[in-house]
Amino acid sequence: MALSWQTEFHRYRRYFVNIGQFYRQKKVRVYTEIVLSILTTTFFLVFAIKPTLLTITALIKEIKDKKMVTKKLEEKIDSLNIAQKEYLAIEGDLYLVDQALPKDSQIFVLIRQIEVLASKVGVSLGAVQYSSVNLKGDMNEDKLSAVDFKMMLRGDYQDLKKFLLSLANLRRIVQVKGFVFKTSKEEELNLNISAKAFFY
Repeated sequence: MALSWQTEFHRYRRYFVNIGQFYRQKKVRVYTEIVLSILTTTFFLVFAIKPTLLTITALIKEIKDKKMVTKKLEEKIDSLNIAQKEYLAIEGDLYLVDQALPKDSQIFVLIRQIEVLASKVGVSLGAVQYSSVNLKGDMNEDKLSAVDFKMMLRGDYQDLKKFLLSLANLRRIVQVKGFVFKTSKEEELNLNISAKAFFY
């Protein structure tokens, strides 16, 4: 037999009516307040404090990351300051780099330097031959290039030896590929040099 809600209501009515009397008991009141306090605290922990703690944790991590970035930037700034001081210390000598490795072949400047060196050492420069070279330079190329040249000098052994050593000490980067000493009909000593001069 199905029970109607009215009969059920009469059946459980006494429990609803007695809730007030039940709550008046000291034990029930204390436990109810404790349970409600725990539920309220849990609610606030989950919905209010947890997001705040997550935000705080994210901010602390962000602060640590930014401190690390700041430290690395300070190290880079220190390195740049040291590099700038070193650059300023050698700035006056930077023209030597252009002389050692010019931006184009500058073959005529090189020949003039060889002539001056020969006269300073006391040998006579017979002939200079050099490979074909683009005098204007190729503006699109950005690589190390070289021009090959050969020369013949006359003089005594010590002066020719001195010239050979001085050639290796020119400001311009010159690589001596080979040299040969020969005696001529006039009993003079000849020095044939094949070399290469670099430019950028």
